[in-house]
Amino acid sequence: MTRSGEAGRRGGWPLVLVGPSGAGKTTIAGRLVALHPERFVFSVSTTTRPPRAGERSGREYHFVSHAEFMEMVDRGELAEWAQVHGQCYGTPVANLSAPADGDGRTPVLDIDVQGARQVVDRVPGAVALFVLPPSPEVWIDRLAGRGTEALSEIARRLRTAVGELAAASSFGAFVVNGDVDAAVGEVLALADEGEGRGDGRRPPADADVARLCRELEVGARSEIRRLEQVRQAEAAQ
Repeated sequence: MTRSGEAGRRGGWPLVLVGPSGAGKTTIAGRLVALHPERFVFSVSTTTRPPRAGERSGREYHFVSHAEFMEMVDRGELAEWAQVHGQCYGTPVANLSAPADGDGRTPVLDIDVQGARQVVDRVPGAVALFVLPPSPEVWIDRLAGRGTEALSEIARRLRTAVGELAAASSFGAFVVNGDVDAAVGEVLALADEGEGRGDGRRPPADADVARLCRELEVGARSEIRRLEQVRQAEAAQ
């Protein structure tokens, strides 16, 4: 989409945080913007999924119907979009345009693998960082600890995550989110490096990151099997 590229040039390079559900992308993005509001602005995505308890349209997401979302697609109002977990998510082109006051802050995008690839391919200078949880145990605890999804939904998110982890190596820059403060510091350092280079490219993932991705995949598959057993047991009662 030419329009998304033009928006990127007007508003500067976006910082893209990508990774599986439960990795902590949203938390890192929120902390980054809160600590450095003069430099970063959060890009509020549009989605067809219903809001969770405590969420408000225009803050966490712009919540719209499926018909409204597809109208936005047809009008070319989304810089990227994808269907994830059975719902549609997208980044409005306006999010990548220069703010009205002309302050030139960097938009921070918290999006899925499909959307991140579109932004990196179409927006000059985009810096993409793949966020990983530190271990399968911590990751699964985060997903279950939300208390906002049924077991079937958690299983679906884990199935999607298996495919996302397989694509992780194509991004090249990684942040392991074991401690939020440390992760935010690393994101800042990588953002500075990417901004100075004018792109988000880095060497391939090292052996430690590749090993962690394999461990997360194994843990996800194991948890999916456990959740399926729980579902079957509940159905049999």
